[in-house]
Amino acid sequence: MCLIFALQLAGLSQAEAQGVSFSIRFHEKRIYYLGDAQNPVLLEAALANESSATFRFKMAENRFFNLDFEVSNPSNQLLDHAQKFIRSKNSNQPVFLREVTLEPGERYSITVNLNEFVEFRSAGLYTAQGLFYPELSTSSAAPLRSNTLSLSLRPAVVFPEEKARIEAETGALLAREPLPPDEVVAYTLRARQKSQWEKFFLYLDLESLYQASPPRRESYRRLSEENRRAALEGYRRQLQQTVVDTDIVLIPTDFEVQRTSYSPFEAEVQVLEKFRQRDFTELKRFTYNLTRRDRIWLITGYETVNLGTE
Repeated sequence: MCLIFALQLAGLSQAEAQGVSFSIRFHEKRIYYLGDAQNPVLLEAALANESSATFRFKMAENRFFNLDFEVSNPSNQLLDHAQKFIRSKNSNQPVFLREVTLEPGERYSITVNLNEFVEFRSAGLYTAQGLFYPELSTSSAAPLRSNTLSLSLRPAVVFPEEKARIEAETGALLAREPLPPDEVVAYTLRARQKSQWEKFFLYLDLESLYQASPPRRESYRRLSEENRRAALEGYRRQLQQTVVDTDIVLIPTDFEVQRTSYSPFEAEVQVLEKFRQRDFTELKRFTYNLTRRDRIWLITGYETVNLGTE
């Protein structure tokens, strides 16, 4: 009781006192519009174990029991929860969960749709803060609080061409950003889910992926610079046509980043990916290798393990 009371006085949760931090950031920098179901406000929510000890927490299959968001308007009034959040939390269904172990230096991240947590009724400027409950929201343990994000929500746009014009005028350009390794992988997978090829290729090191095949590597080394560029462009087209290295261009129905480990210049991100077939769901574990170049993490290789079906 003395420890809990001391943490409360310091404004810390027990997990924060153990050196575990919780942060949120936008999945991608873009312009958001009120009621745009095709492009909701996606956030990357991440736990980082910055201590020297193992951290264990409970992860519910229903993420509403781990996560919540406090979103306020300029008048500091909190927005109401979305109906999906309310119905899910108030249902009488059992809460299925698993225990997750986070070793020192590891991160655990998931991508969530903010629109499923709060109800946006009007355009405007909002401030969002995430809450993560390591022991689930049904317990009395204090949650971890994240950093705050400023969200600008524009009025709804009826016509796609008008949206494109606005984004062009405001300079919403596609450019690499210094994202953490796990967020680079999540960004790439989300782009593949939406068949957004330019975004999918944004963080892929095509030269490294091309040379992962020994025969291609040998022939590539003998090519001139001009022919190398042509070979990589052809490889890009073949990936888009899903005729080579088909594992990396599979479209996951769902995915979850399970492990991230990295040094200053090398990283490894392990992801559980699910692929829905007609009568079953195929499970695969992807391990992505990344290299840091000029502050930007790029995917340079990957391995896959088939985990069966569910």
